[in-house]
Amino acid sequence: MIRIVLSLVVAVAVSALTGCANLTDFGSPNIYQRSDVQRAGTLEPAVVMRVRRVTIQASSGGSGFENLVVSGVSAFLGSQVIGNGRGRYISGAISGAASGFIAQHVSAALSRTAGLEIVVRKADGSLRVITQPDDQLFAPGDRVLLMDTNSGIRVTH
Repeated sequence: MIRIVLSLVVAVAVSALTGCANLTDFGSPNIYQRSDVQRAGTLEPAVVMRVRRVTIQASSGGSGFENLVVSGVSAFLGSQVIGNGRGRYISGAISGAASGFIAQHVSAALSRTAGLEIVVRKADGSLRVITQPDDQLFAPGDRVLLMDTNSGIRVTH
């Protein structure tokens, strides 16, 4: 019984760690990319017209190799839990499938972050919409700066 619980705990831990490997930077205005450091960018004043909360989803970008490895390792560990015979194969199949499912969902959850869709009016009267993480809050009427850098356009106070 202890071996079953230990195997399950290891499978869940490995699945969670695999999901953490896919953490993504969503272009926060408070975080500079290496390519932006000591480079000239442009600043342009603007006024916030509208702010809407959104969820930013990173593209998966992976081939699923991490999930395959997690499933294989978990299947092997699961097959070692129950003694000889068919039980070990059933245990391996169940633990491999379960850990793959867990790894996929953990990875999907970690690739989302809360964001803001910010509509601003520039000095020339044109409107721009910028989507970025919600680590700075904005309200309609706020005077802001549009920062145009190598990483893209960001809104900041």
